[in-house]
Amino acid sequence: MINLEICNEQQVTLMKYLKPIIISLCSLPFMMIGADKFLSFIEPPCSLQDDISPIVWRIIGVLQMAAGILIWLPKFRKFVVGFFFIFMIVFIGVHLSQGTKDIGGAAFMAVLLGVLVWNPPFLNDKN
Repeated sequence: MINLEICNEQQVTLMKYLKPIIISLCSLPFMMIGADKFLSFIEPPCSLQDDISPIVWRIIGVLQMAAGILIWLPKFRKFVVGFFFIFMIVFIGVHLSQGTKDIGGAAFMAVLLGVLVWNPPFLNDKN
């Protein structure tokens, strides 16, 4: 019985930090990819960059950097996560329809954002 209690305490500790870890894994790429829209430091660049207007490209960058900050605020998290979950799914579709295969980052973000959209009970620390 003691081992079960220790296991439950470790499980509660893990769950307490799981949501901030997922949020961090979303926030950092948002900031990095948003900044890349202005500084072009990620190689290879997005295959759609030449097909999108530079103004729209920079607006997307601003939105991504804002998302990297706003995702930390519980008041805005649901809206940021919902918007960018759909955004990532749409851009995966755009990439595939254009015949490009550089969808790894968007797919990774869509999965993480999907978990936050789903918001399963184990992510919420109620203890």
